[in-house]
Amino acid sequence: MKEKILNKKGFYFITTGVIAILVGLLGGVMDIVQPQGVIDTAAALGYPLYFFALLGVFKILGAIALFLPKQYDRIRDVAYAGFAFDFVFASFSHYSVNDGIVKIIIPLVFLVILSVSFYLKDRLKKID
Repeated sequence: MKEKILNKKGFYFITTGVIAILVGLLGGVMDIVQPQGVIDTAAALGYPLYFFALLGVFKILGAIALFLPKQYDRIRDVAYAGFAFDFVFASFSHYSVNDGIVKIIIPLVFLVILSVSFYLKDRLKKID
């Protein structure tokens, strides 16, 4: 039984860490700093750059919220929802401008990782 708990906790922290670090922190900073890749993506998708600056702030706040203690579960759930919307809209945006399949699929892969993290978060509450 203890091995299952450790595996679930470990997998939860890996999936949550991937979202928080790669998407939330690194992606958020990139959206705020706006290197040429972000500028090109914004132009290709038809979004203004100020949209990405605000999105970056919310990604960083969401990354922090994912690791809040359990008494802040509602705030964590809002962060999960925000990341889910981000991934769905990113995928649809790339689809809408006829980007390649890789650009359409990558946000959906992150959505699956986020879903696993959310699922395990709820399972860990029942164990603790």
